[in-house]
Amino acid sequence: MVDLEYLHNLYNNDNYEACLEAANLFLLVNEQNTQALLLKAKSEYQMVFYEAWDEDPEEDNRFESVCGSFERVLELDPWNEEAMLYLAYIYIALLKTNLSKAIAYCDIMANSTHLATKIKAISYHQDACQQEGHISLALEDADQLITLTKVFYKENRNALDVELGQVYLKKGNLYLKYQNDGKRALEVYKEGIDYMYPDPLNFAMIANLAFDQKDYETGGKVSVLAFLSNVSGAEEELLDLYRKLEELNSKGVENKSMVEAIFVALRVFADELDCDTVEMLNFAQHYIKIFPDWYIPYHYAGAALYDAKSYTEALPYLDKSVKMGGRSYGVQRFYETSYHVNGVFPELEKWPDDSSSDYYNAGVNFYEFETQTYNPSIGRELLKIRTHFYKISYDGFYDYFCNHHQRKGANDADVHVFAMCCNNYGIALTAQGSYEKAAEVHQLGYSFSPFWEQLSSWGTALKRLERYEEALEVFNRAVTYGSSYLDFSDYIELIGEILEILFKLGRLEETRELLTTTDQEYNDFIRNNSKDLSEAYLFTLNERYITVQNIRLDLLKEGSLEEANKAWQEQLEKHPDDNSSWFMLMQNYYQLKDYRQCIACADNYQSVKGKAIQLESVQKVHFMRGMSHLNLGNYSQAKENLNILLQSCQSGDSTEESIISDANLRLAECCYKQQQWKECMDFAWDGIDCYNRNGWKWDDARVEMTLYYADACKATGELKAAIGTLDTILKMFPGNQEAMRRKKEWKPNRGLFSFFR
Repeated sequence: MVDLEYLHNLYNNDNYEACLEAANLFLLVNEQNTQALLLKAKSEYQMVFYEAWDEDPEEDNRFESVCGSFERVLELDPWNEEAMLYLAYIYIALLKTNLSKAIAYCDIMANSTHLATKIKAISYHQDACQQEGHISLALEDADQLITLTKVFYKENRNALDVELGQVYLKKGNLYLKYQNDGKRALEVYKEGIDYMYPDPLNFAMIANLAFDQKDYETGGKVSVLAFLSNVSGAEEELLDLYRKLEELNSKGVENKSMVEAIFVALRVFADELDCDTVEMLNFAQHYIKIFPDWYIPYHYAGAALYDAKSYTEALPYLDKSVKMGGRSYGVQRFYETSYHVNGVFPELEKWPDDSSSDYYNAGVNFYEFETQTYNPSIGRELLKIRTHFYKISYDGFYDYFCNHHQRKGANDADVHVFAMCCNNYGIALTAQGSYEKAAEVHQLGYSFSPFWEQLSSWGTALKRLERYEEALEVFNRAVTYGSSYLDFSDYIELIGEILEILFKLGRLEETRELLTTTDQEYNDFIRNNSKDLSEAYLFTLNERYITVQNIRLDLLKEGSLEEANKAWQEQLEKHPDDNSSWFMLMQNYYQLKDYRQCIACADNYQSVKGKAIQLESVQKVHFMRGMSHLNLGNYSQAKENLNILLQSCQSGDSTEESIISDANLRLAECCYKQQQWKECMDFAWDGIDCYNRNGWKWDDARVEMTLYYADACKATGELKAAIGTLDTILKMFPGNQEAMRRKKEWKPNRGLFSFFR
């Protein structure tokens, strides 16, 4: 049955044609129902407005029926504001006709108790007055709009910027284009510049106006905004603006904001302006002499030398720039340059006050450096620095979008950049172990601008928190993005996460079903597309498939290891270059204590994997291969692998500390077997120190490495230290047989003449 609720549901679900048909049916017996008439009119409007037409809307008669329907609503309900709003918009903005009638509607709605309606009405009224040449009335409307917009959007700074920036721009244009009053126009633009959307053409226009009015400070400031805006399609206008700056500069106008604008233009349009390192450096040194206490010329001199990889020469400029205030990009370059020159990262007393978007981009740039430079000894410090870049960016964006405070930079209103910042910041927090905060950040980022990568990162944080049901829902939502957004390798990665969570939740039947489906999809994809896939892509796909294979391993553990090995051999028959199968076989043979086969599988895995092997896999390979060699008595090979394992670890992380302890214990054992007593003592002591700094309780491994330390002390002639070490063990475990036996054997001879010793 057709009723108003049904009509509203059709309209709200964008089913306009069905809504129109149903409304006409409903009106046959309810011809004066204004709600139904309004829904009919709105549906007609949507169907006309969103249809593509080649003709000018002013010459298109398809709006006649729409306007007639809205007018019918007003015949029955003369104060219906929604109908008046639609008619005012159609007459003023689309058809540019019946302006007197439209203005009358706007005058009525200007007294509305609904502030949103009032603002729209005054905005339409302003446009109508402008079309009729009543500029003074349009300016009065602009003043009202500024006041009302500030009130209406006081709790939403982003919306305030979007709406208020347009009002100020229109008001300034009215003075400039219709009253030829450049001075008043510039005053309006200056008042509204902090609200305006970063449009290079508008900014270039305002900058040129400022120069015409000899307001060089404003001209330079807005020129910077113009050059830093999206320049696509505006290159010629911006290059003309640069030439204007150069002309003024050559005439001796040396305002700081203008000089900064020239610096920015020389970087943004370096190719077009043939600006090389030498030219930029000469320009910077010229202004260092003129403004010795200003960071900008130091910043750009350092940037030019950094780009040229002249790090030793760049460092003093970057250092001075940061100490004087600096920019986020300067900090990024300063960190990287300091490491290139000195091999260490500096400590900053204060980070610059810069825009959120610039800090985000600086963090992205630093991450590229991090991936190229990473080694375990500096990994934690690199992560800490990257996280701080994203934290400052996130805090600034949060202050703008959530606390509704003024933005710092013109590009800080880009909600998608905020969402990407949330993704990168959350990933860094997860890497640091701050899973709760990471999940919170990802959830916020997804609420502002959804994309599947955010869901993937969010799901990872939830999984680390063991909030598996929530993580499963998030990963499943990511999969629904489908092939339009997800590459097949991305899809496989997400499915691997889902399989892992299903297994952890004990939903084994679902796990098996999804594994079977995924295996078939993977095999079909390889078979159907292998000729078109690059080696790099196949490698990435195989890398991501390893998570799926891990679940296969977990399910196979329910049976015998021999059956599992057979399954992995079958996988290798399907995909001979599947490094994950070699990895699983390595683990199985290790559990079977078939150490020679374990070593062979580890060698094959490493051969296929090459340099792209991930840290976690590096550690597993060298641990299992090292332990296999140790169990086979190949102590030199065991030491080689276990040393690599030890060097891959970063002290400070609880998981890494455990690996460090185990590696030192087994290295001490290798050295003990080879009677390399000094090394044995060092490794054993490092293992003991690992227990001490982590506050771990004594266990069998601690006792074992302490005995190795005692044996090494005894072998090197440090008997007193050896016995003291045994006493330490016996203090913790009075009945320890190995310590008691050694102490008895090592006890000094107390014969008749022992006092002469």
